[in-house]
Amino acid sequence: MTNINNTPIGASSQTTTPTYTLALNEMIARVENEPTPQFIYSGIKEGSVGIVVGPSKSGKTMFCENLGMSIAAGLSGYLGMPINATNPKVLVLSFEEYYTNRTVRNKRQADALAAVHGNAWMMNYIVATEALPQYISTDSDWKLLADIINSYNPGVVILDSVTRMCKAIEESVVAQEFMRKLRHLGATTSTTILAIHHTHKLFGQALSIDNIAGSRVVSQELDFAIGINRTLTGQRYIKDIAFRYARNDKETVTTFSIDEQCWLNAIREESEVALLAGQDGRRDDSNGNKILAYFRSLVDSNQEGLTTSALESYFIPAQMSRGTLFNQLRKLVTSGKLTKEGDQYKLND
Repeated sequence: MTNINNTPIGASSQTTTPTYTLALNEMIARVENEPTPQFIYSGIKEGSVGIVVGPSKSGKTMFCENLGMSIAAGLSGYLGMPINATNPKVLVLSFEEYYTNRTVRNKRQADALAAVHGNAWMMNYIVATEALPQYISTDSDWKLLADIINSYNPGVVILDSVTRMCKAIEESVVAQEFMRKLRHLGATTSTTILAIHHTHKLFGQALSIDNIAGSRVVSQELDFAIGINRTLTGQRYIKDIAFRYARNDKETVTTFSIDEQCWLNAIREESEVALLAGQDGRRDDSNGNKILAYFRSLVDSNQEGLTTSALESYFIPAQMSRGTLFNQLRKLVTSGKLTKEGDQYKLND
């Protein structure tokens, strides 16, 4: 017979057994004496495990790289949202991309950041070499990950990607075992884990928990899920999909562009439904949305309008015919989205 802490009754023990339970007042006192976990960014809390998910080529990796460098540099925010990281060290373990191409891109990103914030922060941003395994499949591989993480004691670990860490995540048993290992990795290394995860091609669908491969099992174990999507017309956006520890009542998504230095730049808050509806010609002509997107991309340059010749130079013949362009311009003026004054068109919204 044993007591609640698994010590045999009537037997003395020289070893200390784990304390499996505490009275509520004792647990409250314990937690009050421990550091309070902070929200690092959005719904990502210190010590949590989650994913950035989306289809191929949507911008997931660059989003994570930008966020990681912003944390490493001690920036106060990224894409209009605050950063509050107590540990600025970020470890990026990439299993997919060969280090040369990744480093060329990282240098462009780092140069842009260093121009304003210097380059001392680069010591906080640690990346993988070609010696890192391309696939994580055995217990020794997982132990290697833990050893690498423990050797640096980072605040955030970015893993790219789940595809290289779990071959058959659609199978519930496999997904359950993968998530168990991932959560164990976070717990034993006392870090925050952000894993990049791919969806299937969405073909114009909205991002949701249901899009995540292995969704039922994976979603149950996640502390956060942030989505990156790209519409059929090429518009990229960020969406809060699910948070365990933060409110998730945002009704809009954040559209963004990617500049030549591989940094994401927020454009505006929009309805995901409207964005996806705009890519379907049966509901709203995609060519019209291309024209509106072009006008919106020039807002920050303080350009008041565009002449007919400027629009022709940009859209013809690479994106549409002359007849299509003028037909769409007429529709946009009629609907009130554009105003025409002489030979110049202006955006109304």
